[in-house]
Amino acid sequence: MVDHRSALIARFGVPRRVSSEEAASLARLAAAPTVPRDAATVILLRDAPAGGGVEAYMIRRTVAMSFAGGMYAFPGGRVDPADSDEMLAWAGPPVDVVMPGLDRDPARARAVVCAAVRETFEECGVLLAAPPQAASDGPAPDEAAPASPAGVGTEIETGTTFAADRQAMEDRRLTLADLLTRRSLALRADLLGAWTRWVAPELEPRRYDTRFFVAALPPGQQPGVASSEADGALWIRPAQALDQFYEGALAMLPPTVFTLAELAEFDDVAGVLAAAAARDLAPVMPRISVADGLWRLLFPHLDREAVER
Repeated sequence: MVDHRSALIARFGVPRRVSSEEAASLARLAAAPTVPRDAATVILLRDAPAGGGVEAYMIRRTVAMSFAGGMYAFPGGRVDPADSDEMLAWAGPPVDVVMPGLDRDPARARAVVCAAVRETFEECGVLLAAPPQAASDGPAPDEAAPASPAGVGTEIETGTTFAADRQAMEDRRLTLADLLTRRSLALRADLLGAWTRWVAPELEPRRYDTRFFVAALPPGQQPGVASSEADGALWIRPAQALDQFYEGALAMLPPTVFTLAELAEFDDVAGVLAAAAARDLAPVMPRISVADGLWRLLFPHLDREAVER
């Protein structure tokens, strides 16, 4: 089995020289780091057609994007104020029951989940929601329930009938709460599984505190045309994505690649969703080291001996 972790540490840990101007800029950031903004991303999964593994849905961000332009990523984005709308329709177990380690603040955790659902719909047209009655046969509120790999009771067909709503949401003319009310749907946290949480290094000028979620592609839905923020999309096995990353064909940020390395170990979507229930959601924050004119990216959460090698 390929030791992706060591390979990625070595790949991202290659030092580079910095100019005196860049070093001064990094020193200013070290003195007053940017406060990270909450963000969410969703890894849509389906069982590989030939069996033996999963496929993840990825988009290629346009080169013009100020953040991660030209890179492959999962659908997602920052949390908006509207994601905290208390009137947003909700069904099934509350988020602090489904994902107890997501955040100590239940309201903040709820907003992050809402952002994950909203961004996924805006960026690829997949809506992780269901009719409210679909949750009526679920567990009692005090019982945790893993996300359903089969999407039982979630068959809603977005397709062209939701295209206008999707465009309105992307243009900020429609909120997720409005959409759910209009379509008699409700958000369900148990359609997602919290996978990991990455916080950008303190020496990054643009910082996000991003929660990564996994979700099975709902029955009856397929990703549509990518949003204006993307110029391409694909379904790909995590191992294939890693191979293309090593070859230089797919550009990706460290959180994306490390997550793909973890997902490459699973045989099916059901296994991924079951594993999500026991994931450690403690924040992962790489560290940028600047010394002797060299810039290095370190991963303190991983094997320190491997990092130092």
